[in-house]
Amino acid sequence: MDIEGTKKIIDARREKYRLAGYGFLGLNAIYIALAWGFMPPFVPGFPKAVFWPLVLILILFLTKKILNRKTTWVKTLAVLSGLRFLASASLILSGDHLPVVPYFLPCFILTFYLLGRAGWNWP
Repeated sequence: MDIEGTKKIIDARREKYRLAGYGFLGLNAIYIALAWGFMPPFVPGFPKAVFWPLVLILILFLTKKILNRKTTWVKTLAVLSGLRFLASASLILSGDHLPVVPYFLPCFILTFYLLGRAGWNWP
């Protein structure tokens, strides 16, 4: 393989990680906005304003790991997103879910695809 072909492959892989990182950040921002608006507090008396910034810091940390092409992190997050999708889908099928859960499903499946595309080099 010539040098130009190798550069194109490397650039394509880099682009997949970049898209996965920014997609992860954007889709989780949508998730946080939905959760902030519709979900009840996890601990009564504990304000949401304290909890969600901590989640945002975690998401920014994970986005940096994705953008730095840490494959283990990317694959782990892809599996977790897939499991979150399956858990939410099973809640919907059982009928025992919060009204916001159906809106989470597209976020989970898109995050799974973007991360899987980078981690396992899907098309």
